[in-house]
Amino acid sequence: MGTTLPKLFVAALVLLHAGLLVWALMGFAEWFCLDVPWPHVANPLFPHGVLLAHWTSVLLTAALFLGGLTLRWPATPSAVACGYAAMATVCLIETTTYLVHDTRWLAMGLEYAAYIGIGSFLFRSAWAQAHFSSGTGITG
Repeated sequence: MGTTLPKLFVAALVLLHAGLLVWALMGFAEWFCLDVPWPHVANPLFPHGVLLAHWTSVLLTAALFLGGLTLRWPATPSAVACGYAAMATVCLIETTTYLVHDTRWLAMGLEYAAYIGIGSFLFRSAWAQAHFSSGTGITG
């Protein structure tokens, strides 16, 4: 059970970040060409520039996590933390400037809690320390 729980958590993180990557790609497709064959995923309340920051931060963070995990890149935890910081900044701007629904603060708090939880796992868990210390030689 000791190694199973971290592996299940990592599997969930892979699914989460793969979903974020697909979501960001769909968002960029909308951003570049508004005529897409699926229901829009971008919030219509956000201006074009905010959406650029939004989709860029999500795309890069998801790619850094998935690529870093696959390559066992030692700098993955730090790179993902920087990506989460960018995503948190965009979330703060969106929440304080554009969103109006009653649960916006709860949503922001849950998002921030997820970043802290995932970051704690990447920096502090024995699994992550072992995984990222046995990298492929890519220096970070």
